[in-house]
Parts: sequence; structure tokens; C-alpha cells
Amino acid sequence: MSIQVAAHGFDLTPALKDACEAETKDKLNSIALYHISTKWTLSIEREDQIAHLIWIDGIFNGNVTVKSSDMYNSIHQCAKKALEQMKKSHEKKQNHHHHKGSKLNFEVPVNEYES
Repeated sequence: MSIQVAAHGFDLTPALKDACEAETKDKLNSIALYHISTKWTLSIEREDQIAHLIWIDGIFNGNVTVKSSDMYNSIHQCAKKALEQMKKSHEKKQNHHHHKGSKLNFEVPVNEYES
């Protein structure tokens, strides 16, 4: 697991870095299918506390940006949205494999009482 955390426009505090690492380990790593890699970028624009996350889980990847008035909330919501993206990506792969050739599969009702 690779976790990178950077701050733009302010000094990254150990607490913010720990929050990003904890969200990655507790939420994202638990459902990762492969070796997950995350890159967090934290920034401040006027009143907005912005968390941006790029995640890579093997062949799956995504990115999320969340703005709020609290950086810890932005980090938490960012991880939550990334988790949703990961779940959808994994489901699409599973559904793709399960439905392969499904156009050829169909059921024909059979009446047991016909002679």
C-alpha cells in the first residue's frame, strides 16, 4: 500500500497526514482487490478546505475532490466517495464477467402436465 499526502498553500500537519493515512487504511484498503495506491492533495481556497484524492487499485482507478468548511470533513467525505467509486468499479468488473455470453442463455417454461 502506497499513501502520499501533500498540502498546497499551507504546511501539512502530522494530524492531517494521519487522517489521510487512516482513511486509506481503514476504508479503502479493506476493499481493495490489488495493491492500493493513494495520492492525497490538500488545499485551501478562500473559505473552502479541499481534499483531492487519486486512487489506484490494480486495473481500477478514480479521483475525488471534496470541498467543505472543515478539512477533516473534506478528507472523510473524499474517502467515502472514493469507496463508492471502488465498489462500483469492482461490481462492473464482476457483472461484466458474469454476463459474458448471457444473450445465449434463456429459460423456457416447461409444463409438466402436457402429454
